[in-house]
Amino acid sequence: MNMKKEIVKIRLDKIIPNKNQPRLDFYDDSIKGLAESIRQNGLLQPITVRKNGDKFELIAGERRYRACLLNGDNDIEAIIMESSDDESAKLALIENLQREDLNAIEQAMAMQRIMKSEDLTQVELAERLGYRQSTVANKLRLLKLPDYIKNAISRGEITERHARALLNVPEDMLEEVYLTIVNRQYNVSKTEEYIRELTKRSKNRGVSNNLKIGINTISQAYELCKKSGIDSDMQVTEYEDNVKIVIRMKK
Repeated sequence: MNMKKEIVKIRLDKIIPNKNQPRLDFYDDSIKGLAESIRQNGLLQPITVRKNGDKFELIAGERRYRACLLNGDNDIEAIIMESSDDESAKLALIENLQREDLNAIEQAMAMQRIMKSEDLTQVELAERLGYRQSTVANKLRLLKLPDYIKNAISRGEITERHARALLNVPEDMLEEVYLTIVNRQYNVSKTEEYIRELTKRSKNRGVSNNLKIGINTISQAYELCKKSGIDSDMQVTEYEDNVKIVIRMKK
């Protein structure tokens, strides 16, 4: 990666947002708090930009940029880097991830975008970010959830761990389970326990139904034998984990 660094002061009206900015939400209260901190203490860390025509495109530091705009500042200290679109996107993602600035859905969408643009596998992306491959995989799995759950994660109504537990819920039960854990304000541990029990009951119901079909099929065959004149009897014994069926036919 070819990056030359230079710290300068740049007029705020010369700065444009990064089109690959992974952050989707900027909270007013958070920006206001940062603006007050900058007024009191100054800008502790320059933003990072790259040249884009006669403008400068943000790579990292959009919250600092927005806070300085809110303060009515004319210019801001910046590090100018020479980087490609892909490098800029990756730097923006890494900068935000390292500061835990993104919610889980923003992280997953940014990872997905970089994987697509740079044709990377999950393993390759994990290596670049210094993550385990399982961490990247777990983030990306969140994108399979319906929009109402992804929005809830983005708004902070449920955590990433809540969402990962919801991935184990059958699709036809998902909305009901989601509403239950939100309305009852289940913590992660309670949510996981609730989903385990629910899934277990669902599986048991499925096995029970299959067994009924099997028993009915055998019973029908037994009745046909009796109707054909075969002297026979059938005994069904149900145990905890199985059902025993014995059919005796006289010679």
